[in-house]
Amino acid sequence: MRLVLFAAVISSACAPPSITFFTAEPATIAPGNTSQLSWNTTGTTTCRLEPLGMDVGVAGALAVTPVATTDYTLTCDKAVATVRVKVVAAIASFTATPTTVNEGDLVTLRWESQSTGCRLTPPGEDVPASGQRAVRPSQDQTYTLTCGASSKTVTVSVAAVVTDPFFSAQWHLVNTGQAGGTRGQDLSVETVWSEFRGEGVRVSVVDDGVDLQHEDLQANASVADSHDYLGNATVDLAEHGTAVAGLVAARDLNGVGGRGVAPRVSLVSYNFLQDSTSANELDAMVRGLATNTISSNSWGDADDGTGQLTTSDALWLMGVEQGTRDGRAGKGLVYVFPSGNGANDRFPDDSNFDGQANSRYVLAIGGVGDDGKRAGYSEPGANVLAVAPSGDRATHYLTTTDITGAPGYNSGRTAGEPSNANYTQTFDGTSASTPVAAGVVALVLQANPSLTWRDVRRVLALSARRTDTRHPDWTMNGAGHAVNHDYGFGVLDAAAATRVAKTYDAGVPEVSFTSPLMQVGAMIPDVSPTGVSSPITVTGSGVRQVDFVEVTVTITHTNTGDLDVRLVHTGGVSSRLHPNHSCSPCSAIDAFTFSSVRHLDEPGDGTWTLEVRDAAAQDVGRLVSWKLALYGRP
Repeated sequence: MRLVLFAAVISSACAPPSITFFTAEPATIAPGNTSQLSWNTTGTTTCRLEPLGMDVGVAGALAVTPVATTDYTLTCDKAVATVRVKVVAAIASFTATPTTVNEGDLVTLRWESQSTGCRLTPPGEDVPASGQRAVRPSQDQTYTLTCGASSKTVTVSVAAVVTDPFFSAQWHLVNTGQAGGTRGQDLSVETVWSEFRGEGVRVSVVDDGVDLQHEDLQANASVADSHDYLGNATVDLAEHGTAVAGLVAARDLNGVGGRGVAPRVSLVSYNFLQDSTSANELDAMVRGLATNTISSNSWGDADDGTGQLTTSDALWLMGVEQGTRDGRAGKGLVYVFPSGNGANDRFPDDSNFDGQANSRYVLAIGGVGDDGKRAGYSEPGANVLAVAPSGDRATHYLTTTDITGAPGYNSGRTAGEPSNANYTQTFDGTSASTPVAAGVVALVLQANPSLTWRDVRRVLALSARRTDTRHPDWTMNGAGHAVNHDYGFGVLDAAAATRVAKTYDAGVPEVSFTSPLMQVGAMIPDVSPTGVSSPITVTGSGVRQVDFVEVTVTITHTNTGDLDVRLVHTGGVSSRLHPNHSCSPCSAIDAFTFSSVRHLDEPGDGTWTLEVRDAAAQDVGRLVSWKLALYGRP
């Protein structure tokens, strides 16, 4: 053992001289600044530092202040090492591309500097030492970059302002009280346009078609990527889709028409409604998954005006499941659907009766008027995420594009319509609130392209603005979020939504929990305030914050319209899944899946209780079974 140790000592003593490390920190400096050279060696006796021409110790440090980029060489006996200290001007470059634009166009500012930090004016914000930023000047603008004591400027020239003649009538964008509306009841979108207008985002309008050659749409339309399911459909059949498209994507600042919510978004049209087979329904949901960002759907399968439960087509469900899984390189296509227009009918509908609107794969959007109150036709429901402007009274509807020429909503001689028949001022319904919401989603995804489809839903909920504050249904859920069956989390607010999106922690994985089927078999007392209840206690679900809840229920009853069905979470909020209502005929509740967004951020663990009450005499039935599914964040 001693011989081995001795041999090791001899080996160490004979090791060749080497430089253990030789570093410069920082390696890049501004003129006049210093860099610290540090070194250590092994088995050396003398060292020399060039180009300083200095003999130095075998270990040490030295501050240097080169006037230009310099390579320093350390020679210790026969060992040699070199480091470079790069001297960069405080602002090496500051450019704008392009330097001449039309109003509303994006300009990219790029800069490189060696500084602890810089400031860009306007907007008067601290920025990294090197980087880039997109700006959208509204007039000739000089930008100044200041890094320490150094400054550089670039000037961007902006062509003369071009107005959009119908923009002043678009109260949903900027509500100044036009035609007696309530000032401020709009999308809060105008301030967002200085930063985001939808560039880089593509919206597919799944409808009866779009007049892609329309003067206010053609600049944003992608004809080659659109699809005609008939192969020869005429634009005369596309008045609904054309109006929808204008609310998302009418081009701004072009001297014609109005503006879309995201006026620089890319637009494609799928005229599925002209040939609405199940196969085409599937195709319209999955077409363009590699390039599309948002699918705007101002239609649904619900039989509005009957009060019936309607399940979604199996192929449609397959399509939206695939789209949210595979679209946008795995981040998921965002599907926007209307809550429905059947709330005012003789046999009123609830949005939760629609197997599409209550699917967890879509954003269900209701409508409000220019007074901020729910439009009478807009269906409420525990599944309704939010509401958006849609209009509710004559002369208070939305202004948008119509088919070019006389056909369409506006013949050019239609009462209440402009003389320019390329536009209509009478578009309403949740068909209108849906593309308005799709436009907000486009702005959100431009602000943060990393957001998943689930992230988008949560961003919109967290940023929605409470409206109609005296409405009695407003309540706080178990996580402190205000919710309302009529309004969801409130009116979409583009300014707040993009602000939340910028810093949102995107891509948190989804976790889920599904309970076993609870076999109940309990009679439902006739006209009883107590009714029947069945609890499911959840432990160890792994769902720390709920995003979405599904409840699958089977009830046998001779008149299901008598029934009020609710889900109550202990310590949380109540979700009205099936209000008692008039219906003709009244659907059976046979393994029908209801949904709720109202439990956002509540914990998955706890007791979830299904409550069923019979509100009308003579008809009786039984709660057969139910099960619970929770989806959320870990």
